[in-house]
Amino acid sequence: MIMSYTRKEIQIHAHLAELYETYKDQPFIQFEKTIEVAGTQYLETIIGAIRNRKVLKLYYHPFYEDRPYFADVHPYLLKEYRFRWYLVGLNAYREQVRTYALDRIRDIQDAEGIPYIDKNFDAGEYFKHSIGIIVPEGPPSLIRLAVQKTQAQYLISSPWHPSQNLLEENDNEVIFSFRVHPTYEFKSLILGLGKDALVLEPESFRVELMREFRELAGRYQTG
Repeated sequence: MIMSYTRKEIQIHAHLAELYETYKDQPFIQFEKTIEVAGTQYLETIIGAIRNRKVLKLYYHPFYEDRPYFADVHPYLLKEYRFRWYLVGLNAYREQVRTYALDRIRDIQDAEGIPYIDKNFDAGEYFKHSIGIIVPEGPPSLIRLAVQKTQAQYLISSPWHPSQNLLEENDNEVIFSFRVHPTYEFKSLILGLGKDALVLEPESFRVELMREFRELAGRYQTG
C-alpha cells in the first residue's frame, strides 16, 4: 500500500478541491487555511521506492535528537495526519516498523545494494488500534470514557475511532468505550474536552491523567 486513503476519501478530497477552486475568492464561504509543511518534495521519491520495492537511506532529524542520523528504511506506506505526511517502513537495523515525519527528513537517497525486505505490511491492521501515527507495542486497552451530554453529541456525530461504542446514556452523560492504545493523540482528544470528560477505566490511564492534571494545576498556581 502506498497511500492510506480509501476511494471514498479520495472522492471527498477531489470534490473539496473543486469547490475550493470555484469559490475560494467568494466572501460567503471560508476554507480552513493550511500551513505549508516541509517534506512534500519527497513524496514522489517515496512513492517510487514503494512501488519499485527499493530501500531508502534517510538523513533524519527527529525533534528529540540533538543531531540528525542516517537510517536505511524499507518503505511500506505514506500516511497523512493533520496535514503532515509520514513514511512508515521497516528499520532493519532496529528490527522495527517505524514512522518518519517527512518534514524532519533532511535528505533522502536510494540505498544501493540493500535487498528490500517485504513484511507483508497491512496498514489497516497496523493502525487498527491507534489514533494518529503512534503505534505502541502490546495489546490495546479497553477504555471507558464518560462525557457530558452537551459534548457527547460531537463524538456521536463524528466518532474518534472505529472501535468507539456507546455503552450507556443517562440525563447527564454518555459513556463510550474504545479499544485503542492510550497514545498522546488519544489523550489530547480527551484533554480537549476538559471537565466534560472523565476516564472510568483502565485505572492506570486514570492515574496517568490525574498526575498530569495535578502537574498542570501546580504550574498555574506557581506560574
